Amino acid sequence: MARLRVNKRILILCEGATEYIYAKSLQMELPRDLQRSVSIEIFYQTQNDPKSLVQEAHRRERNAFKERNAYDTIWLFFDNDNWSQLGEAFVLINKHGYRIAYTSICIEHWFILHFENTGRSFTNGDEALRYLNRLWPQYHKTKVNAFAALKDRLETAIERANIINQNQEAGIALHVEIMMNETTPFRRKLTHCFGAN
Repeated sequence: MARLRVNKRILILCEGATEYIYAKSLQMELPRDLQRSVSIEIFYQTQNDPKSLVQEAHRRERNAFKERNAYDTIWLFFDNDNWSQLGEAFVLINKHGYRIAYTSICIEHWFILHFENTGRSFTNGDEALRYLNRLWPQYHKTKVNAFAALKDRLETAIERANIINQNQEAGIALHVEIMMNETTPFRRKLTHCFGAN
């Protein structure tokens, strides 16, 4: 008798609505039977910082374990926003074995690479958003399915992120590399977590 395959359980905890919408659209790219095993949630918090996001993920992980419904993998989806606790957050992420989908300054910086090759260093998310709106006037943080709109340009964006990674100093390059390696092949990594093709 063939054994039924039990899908792995994955939590994707997002910092904000834009990350949530992007993750949901990536989830929709998975085969339907795998979509149900991925829980994508936003952590609404008074202190919007990555360290609090990690602590919330750990709290949810413990609760799920107590309820005998543990997660196999936990992803944290956030951006830099110049947070002072970013180093502490990365230490905690490594300690707990979480995966990250991290963008260097904001997710809009990643979207810009779908349109042009720019190694420009944005000072904050608002500056990147204004720049993106010049390239993609239809973009709105919470009203556009960015993945669906940009997926035909994905490979180009990956190549551009690779170029930036090779040309930037180590500290900046790490952020772009993490963004590229975790955010862009997210669907493939989710599929791999489930053991599907």
